[in-house]
Amino acid sequence: MIGRQQERAVIAEALSPRSASPAVLLLGEAGVGKTLLLDTAVEEAERERSRVLRVRGSVAESELAFAGLHQLLLPVLDDGVDGLPARQRAALLGAFGLGEDLAPPDPMMVSLAVLTLASQIASAGRLLLVVDDAQWLDQGSCQALGFLARRLAGESIGLLVAVRGTRRPDWLDSTVPQVVVAALSSAEAEELLGAQPDPPVGPARRQVLATAAGNPLALIELARQTARDGRLPPVGPVPVTDLLESTFAAQADGLPQATREALLIAAAAEGAALSDVLAALPPGSDLDVWLPAEQAGLIHVRADRIEFRHPLVRSAVYGAVPFAERRRAHLALAAALGGDPDRRAWQLSAATVAPDAAVAATLEATAMRTFGRGAVAEALAGLERAAQLHPDAGERARLLSTAAYTAVLVGDLDRAEALGAQASHLALDPAATSWITALNGLIAMLMLRLERAFALVVGEEPPATGRLAEDVSTIATGIVYHSGIAAQRERIRPMLAARAADDGDAAGRPFHLWDIGVTDPFVHGNAVRALLPSVAAAPGLIPTETHTLGVLGMLLDETETAVSLLGDMVNPQWEDAADFHGGMTAADLAWANFDCGRWADARLGVERLAERFLAGHRNLGSARALTALATVCAVTGEPETALRHASAALAVTEPARALATVVRARRAAALAATALGDHHAAHLHLSSVFDSSGAPVHYHLSCYAVADHAAAAVLTGHAGQARAALTEVTAAVGAGASARLRQILLRATALLAEPDAAGAHFRDALEDPAGQRWPFERGQVWLEYGEWLRRQRQITDSRTALTKAREIFDGLGAGHWAARAESELRAAGITVDTPRHSALRSLTAQRQRIVRLAAQGLTNREIGERLFLSPRTVGTHLYQAFPALGVTSRSQLRDVVERETGPGPGL
Repeated sequence: MIGRQQERAVIAEALSPRSASPAVLLLGEAGVGKTLLLDTAVEEAERERSRVLRVRGSVAESELAFAGLHQLLLPVLDDGVDGLPARQRAALLGAFGLGEDLAPPDPMMVSLAVLTLASQIASAGRLLLVVDDAQWLDQGSCQALGFLARRLAGESIGLLVAVRGTRRPDWLDSTVPQVVVAALSSAEAEELLGAQPDPPVGPARRQVLATAAGNPLALIELARQTARDGRLPPVGPVPVTDLLESTFAAQADGLPQATREALLIAAAAEGAALSDVLAALPPGSDLDVWLPAEQAGLIHVRADRIEFRHPLVRSAVYGAVPFAERRRAHLALAAALGGDPDRRAWQLSAATVAPDAAVAATLEATAMRTFGRGAVAEALAGLERAAQLHPDAGERARLLSTAAYTAVLVGDLDRAEALGAQASHLALDPAATSWITALNGLIAMLMLRLERAFALVVGEEPPATGRLAEDVSTIATGIVYHSGIAAQRERIRPMLAARAADDGDAAGRPFHLWDIGVTDPFVHGNAVRALLPSVAAAPGLIPTETHTLGVLGMLLDETETAVSLLGDMVNPQWEDAADFHGGMTAADLAWANFDCGRWADARLGVERLAERFLAGHRNLGSARALTALATVCAVTGEPETALRHASAALAVTEPARALATVVRARRAAALAATALGDHHAAHLHLSSVFDSSGAPVHYHLSCYAVADHAAAAVLTGHAGQARAALTEVTAAVGAGASARLRQILLRATALLAEPDAAGAHFRDALEDPAGQRWPFERGQVWLEYGEWLRRQRQITDSRTALTKAREIFDGLGAGHWAARAESELRAAGITVDTPRHSALRSLTAQRQRIVRLAAQGLTNREIGERLFLSPRTVGTHLYQAFPALGVTSRSQLRDVVERETGPGPGL
């Protein structure tokens, strides 16, 4: 059972033998989960060896006297009735039509017989009576149960009653406690929907959640409908199963004709203002038309709107009438909504069944406005519907391809693939065909079909012009980077060169910088890094340009720029952050956060995506996220978990030839093996990112592993192999190394140098203050330099270096490396205190963020604005963090953070 802890606790307390009157009433709408709560109570009672008798009301039997009571007592009638006093036995049997006395039974005697029979059963062990759908019980049975409920004191009998709706039944005593079973919270609804056999994704998922409004049965049934039909209907409220509609539709059928027509207008309006709904009604209508529906409990008339008691009421009203009537309602609303073009567009859409260019154009305009407001999923629905309605094949192809790209942005890759395929079948214009083919290549890459992706974008033959258009080349170069396949890179280089020769204004354009930066990072890296700050700060950038520059900054070691740009697009606190661009952007931000030492943020950004991968939703974004999480786990004391995650990622990315992710997964596995002291395994993982000659397997990312490879190789007797790799990497990098990569290359050179020459290389690595921006790698240099100094018997200097290494690793939470520094310090004659437990790092990633911001002096409201939380939620996190941190006030948090962070990674 998802949620319902409070309801279950109330039921358990009410039915406890300690209760003075062990009875409880459950109220709630249809499908909200009352029956499941009853089932759970029954299971718990039976585990405790209680006897359970159960009845469920039925419309068909609601006019049959004592039908419910008969159903309840039938299992015990044969054995139990003989023990009743004669009058009671006769009354009870007579009530069921089983006695010989033809006179009507005395209702009081019947009720007393029920109480006596229940008491007799309970004398042998506790008895639980369970009544479901009591609103449909016949009146005689209700009276008997009401009688029983008022006489439970001192009896080992529990009574559990469930009634549909929120109105307490008259027959049940007011002293019986009640529980109103409310809709599931948003989080619980998400969890329930995700637990279905084939849960919807993307906009369909949001539509199911919005329509069901937390109703568990509606969530389940709509998920089934979505799985069965492929997707929810694109227009109008979604009809639900007869099980949920029958109650509401039956109530609406009994209303006056004018009220039913008004309800249909309101149902079709989908949240329009009351004034607009009234304007769409027939002339002469006023507010009185709603009165019968209000009295029936179907709606509430508010000052500004018509509010249905439940979204399913609206669906029932809408689905119960023929399409012609619905169409008239939508046209009336469209006429009344002239001042609200977006609502008007959807009303026209709902009324349109044949291709109509004007309606399609109206929907596209609405979609673009919606996209501009950041509601990407809703924009996708508008674009797709516009494509359905446009009569021109070329325009349909354009709209479908735009919708496909929008689906990529919201992470709905299956839908993107389907839309892209439809667009490719319609495209007639060569330029449109080129773009749509490239888009399908992007989707194929995200779905881990990288070789097909490249073939789609670049084709078997080079373009007639010998160059790629910029919008196509950006996709092609991204595929090249993620695949790392040398032949692909060689194919695309001359095309980029041809375009650059013809375009003298390309230098400052984001997509051009991306193309040259990711294809030849060591040739163009320095020039791109010099331009990146000014280009990123230029006004008027579109979101795709900002995204592209952020990822480029992460790859070219402009790490702080990457964190800033990408963080604005996929803040980990956002609900849909993991969905954006198929999860790729969240993974990119996680790597940037990891590189600059924000490991808690890195973990927070990819945990949800990694869980999706492990649950079977495997694409390039989720694989990269799992690899990032494996890396964080490897350095923060979870090496076994890191190895499992890295192995899972490799099992998918190696066959797919996604070499960039393969290299990262191998490095994560090597870090985990190092933390476990298995240097041979670390060497095997790291040597696999270079070929037999030492050349990088991935032309860029393998180079960053050269120092770790050297460290593992020296420890396992493979220094020659590491020297070959270092030689190849040095030649490949040339003069194009970033400050970060220079530090890595100098570290590798020092590790592989002759003992008397290593010191100079270590000092060169530490000389550039820019290396402090990548604290873990800086800490590795200080650690190995300190170890070298100690071996050279330069004890005083070694103590300084090792202390700096320890402080960096302590601040990061890199336990294995901190312990190694402590061991070396002890060997250098320094007494090292026993490492203290990090209370701060024991908190969840989100709670750490809140504590750190509070330590900076931010208020709960300010923290909430940054992390997209309510001030109350922030306060709850801090309240729960205080005992763990050993503080009693907010003013003490700064000391805690400074103490646990230490002097910081800037050393």
